[in-house]
Amino acid sequence: MGPYSLPPTGRGPSSQLTSTAPSGGHGTGVIPCFSGKPMDLKELPTRGFARHPWEIVRADFFLRLLGERITGQTLSALDIGAGDGYFAERLLASFPAVGQLTCFDPAYDADWLQGRVTDDPRMTFTAQKPEGLRDIVLMLDVLEHVEDDRATLREAASSFLKPGGWLLLSVPAGQRLFSHHDELLGHKRRYSPARLRGLIAEAGLSAIDHGELFASLLVPRAMAKLGEMARGEVSSGQVPAAPTHIETSLGTWNHGQLVTSIVTGALSLDARCSRFASRMRLPFAGLSTWVLAQSR
Repeated sequence: MGPYSLPPTGRGPSSQLTSTAPSGGHGTGVIPCFSGKPMDLKELPTRGFARHPWEIVRADFFLRLLGERITGQTLSALDIGAGDGYFAERLLASFPAVGQLTCFDPAYDADWLQGRVTDDPRMTFTAQKPEGLRDIVLMLDVLEHVEDDRATLREAASSFLKPGGWLLLSVPAGQRLFSHHDELLGHKRRYSPARLRGLIAEAGLSAIDHGELFASLLVPRAMAKLGEMARGEVSSGQVPAAPTHIETSLGTWNHGQLVTSIVTGALSLDARCSRFASRMRLPFAGLSTWVLAQSR
């Protein structure tokens, strides 16, 4: 298989799939992304659930970011590692100019695809590598799952992105924060902002904007990491076999309206401070790092 080959069996506060782009189309093979069922699908309960404030605020942030740059009519978009399509649905609601959006995840199985119903005819789900080039390509919390992130990003850019098209990429930040939680979610690594921008350049893309997100979550994550170290739970660096379902806060948020409003407000303030810092090029750390890039 080519660089896009996904390990057989993905996005919430993290996700995992087989790989981010199966073979076909303009690439030489499949995208080497994940191994397993998409993580946000694994994290989602079978019952109805409330979205975690983290997921809502992250979507708000990236939609505002895209709104600052994306123009035109009858745009096409591709969401690689789209999970259950939450961000894709938000994108269509915010950008009427997007006439077609494909949610691509090699780990979608036939039963899940058959049961997935959308009221928007512009939106489709597929486990097969899509044909054609897009104006917008999304890779949100995807790259950390693949063995060869350089080849994956290069293949994504060449297979899916139109000349002058936009690619939005986000990954978990801070390798020193790599923990058992990352291993559980199938992460191979975390990233520094410089490393992520370096990968963008190697893929032949121009980093138009970049920054950090969720600085307020650094302390809780650092405390969790210190707790692991104190207990002698040193990360093995090996990704364990992926369970079919895991319990995380993504699918188990049930803290009531008051707490939800407080957490959402705090994370929203964090996101606005993060955006201000990125505009001013101020030093600002975060639990996630992102780049908005354009093809040359």
